[in-house]
Amino acid sequence: MANIIFCATDFYLKGGYRSYVDFFKLVDLAGYPIIPVSEIDPDSDNTYIFTPANAETINGWPNAKAEIILWQLEWMLTDEHNTPPGVTRVWASDAWFAKDRAYEYVPIGSDIRLNTVGSNFPLKNVFDVSLLSYQTPRRQVVTRQLLDKGLVLAPVSGLEGIRRSLTLVQSRAMVHVHQHDNVPGVAPLRWALAAAHGLPLISESVRDYGIFDYRYMMQSRYDTLADFVKSVVRDEHIMQDYAASLQRLLCEEYTFKKVIEQHV
Repeated sequence: MANIIFCATDFYLKGGYRSYVDFFKLVDLAGYPIIPVSEIDPDSDNTYIFTPANAETINGWPNAKAEIILWQLEWMLTDEHNTPPGVTRVWASDAWFAKDRAYEYVPIGSDIRLNTVGSNFPLKNVFDVSLLSYQTPRRQVVTRQLLDKGLVLAPVSGLEGIRRSLTLVQSRAMVHVHQHDNVPGVAPLRWALAAAHGLPLISESVRDYGIFDYRYMMQSRYDTLADFVKSVVRDEHIMQDYAASLQRLLCEEYTFKKVIEQHV
């Protein structure tokens, strides 16, 4: 097995890119070392995996001997995350996006230890829905529709660590609404969080399921999503079945570590 080393940007290590916290937590739980991207040795025999591409990586590592993999978790709506020179492989964790860009499709597995409260938490089902996403205008529309239907929504901001885990395990389901109209993809870290916390995932329709077929998540079009959530979210049998299936998939069959070992 190759000597696998994950790499983080200085910007992240100094407190930026907080959306990557769960990714590097999964790396840590899987037992892989994490170094700054500035310490990549292109003349070594190591396999380096880094994310994201930014100004720190723009010059790349031309003629590198090492295998250098960019795990592309950005949707590439601008040029700031382009693939640097010397990168030998690019992974993407949404099947549609990977196919569209001719990247390798590598799902993000999960780890039940992302749930930092475990089974020691108050009664579940304080909230009907956890959205856990930045509230862009198109998301705000669905949020308002869910509220208008009388559903109880978990807080969407200011959640970190144990407080976030507590909020998630007290929710009936996680609901995902795409950030952009033209990006109908899986948000892989959100799926990993749902699995770790035993939550079923209800998503706006995605273009390509990848490993997530009808057994592992529920889907609905944008214009019917709120109605669909209302119709199923308080059905305990459905919620428990989907939650258990997603947790088995990502926390047993496709754990973060297993996925890495399969693809490196």
